[in-house]
Parts: sequence; structure tokens; C-alpha cells
Amino acid sequence: MKPKGNGLIELVDDKSQDSGFFCMKLVGFLNKERNDQGIIPPDLWEKRFNEAKTGVCFYRNTCPVYERTRKAHPIQPQQLTFDF
Repeated sequence: MKPKGNGLIELVDDKSQDSGFFCMKLVGFLNKERNDQGIIPPDLWEKRFNEAKTGVCFYRNTCPVYERTRKAHPIQPQQLTFDF
């Protein structure tokens, strides 16, 4: 009989719907934007990762990973505009 989680503890074999996002190239670009104390501002970190997660990475013009992905998937989504 397989144990069932009760919500208080996380079982290792539970299948969760969480899918994370992480990009080492993005971390490299952010490292170049450190402030005077040598720290990446947390608000900048969060903003850049959220942009990249949604597909509009701030560094897309200089990122080799973004370029490679764009070549593999040539169809790009387009922003819809509505005339009211």
C-alpha cells in the first residue's frame, strides 16, 4: 500500500504540477548588472526572470539560446490589437 500525503509533508514520489524555469545564460547576463555593492537587486532579478519565463526575455537580442530556439521554432506569436 502506497502512503498518501496529507498536505503537511511532501512525499518524494508525489507527482506535482510544478514546472520550474531557470536559465544559466540569464544568470550570466544578470551578473553583469550588479550594483556598486556587487549585488543583483532582487526586484531586477524577479523582473528579468518573469520576463524570460513568459518568452519576452530582456536579453533576447544578445542571447544565443534565444536565437537557437527562434531558429528551431520559426513561428512567433504576435500581439493582438483591438480597435474599439
